[in-house]
Amino acid sequence: MMMQMRRIAVFGNVLLVVLVASCRSPEAPTPVDFSVSTPAACVPVPGTSCLGQNGWVEYVVGELPIVISVPHGGAMTPTGIPDRTFGTTVTDRNTIDLVRAISDALLGVTGRRPHVVISHLRRTKLDPNRELMEAAQGNPEMTQAWTEYHGFIEQARSQSAGGFFIDLHGHGHAIDRVEWGYLLSVATLDQSDAMLDAGGVGNLSSLRALLSSTPDSFSAVLRGPMSLGGLLPPAFPSVPSPGAPTPGGAEYFSGGYTTRRHTIMAAGVQLEANFPGLRDTAANRTAFGGALAVALRAFTERHLGVVF
Repeated sequence: MMMQMRRIAVFGNVLLVVLVASCRSPEAPTPVDFSVSTPAACVPVPGTSCLGQNGWVEYVVGELPIVISVPHGGAMTPTGIPDRTFGTTVTDRNTIDLVRAISDALLGVTGRRPHVVISHLRRTKLDPNRELMEAAQGNPEMTQAWTEYHGFIEQARSQSAGGFFIDLHGHGHAIDRVEWGYLLSVATLDQSDAMLDAGGVGNLSSLRALLSSTPDSFSAVLRGPMSLGGLLPPAFPSVPSPGAPTPGGAEYFSGGYTTRRHTIMAAGVQLEANFPGLRDTAANRTAFGGALAVALRAFTERHLGVVF
């Protein structure tokens, strides 16, 4: 993906505090810590990249009302930055290559690219999908990188108002399928469609922002034929979807900090991609990118009224 590079200064003051919950019935909400300033906006020129400090964080400016973040695919291990001493440190292999394939596919389908935000740091140094204390563990340079990462997402979202947000990950679970994390627990997904539609669960999910624009019920948006899982072809099985409405007893990621933080005002999802048959080869990444581009186009038109 060809692009120009720009470096920016990072300053600003934003303070947000939001409470979000994901549950089967009303439960205590999970607090999200937003109490760190975000960076000054970069110049939003489509096709160019804005870089944070030392090029550790990159924002590729797009034109589509779609924002994709990639927190765990980086390989940079800067000298002098200590390793994190607690929390998960596993790298999501090939997710940066995967987002490039998705971006290329969207360009082919629509003539425009999504906004993309990437952490190029290895997860041993920074985990942007955690609150600041666990993410940077007190290191001031990693604190700045975390601030840049989420600030760039916020800027990208401001450039794509009314669009859709995806936090892109890779999983190593036993079942090779895409996992759509809507901030809902397995126990919640185990409920019937009628219970999901009657219980106000949609307002606790990462899809809350589209409930007023979709013509469908919440359960249909979540796992019906016009859901993201329903729109992917059989070559890429996923959950929740018409064929797998719930993960049941299988391993499943429901969504983390980034999805909670950035789907307050915009609909979105944590996309967990399996490795075999999807992330493992360039051909498979290209095939999935093409399938996802078509699915996203149909999904956003149906549920958000956004045509591209």
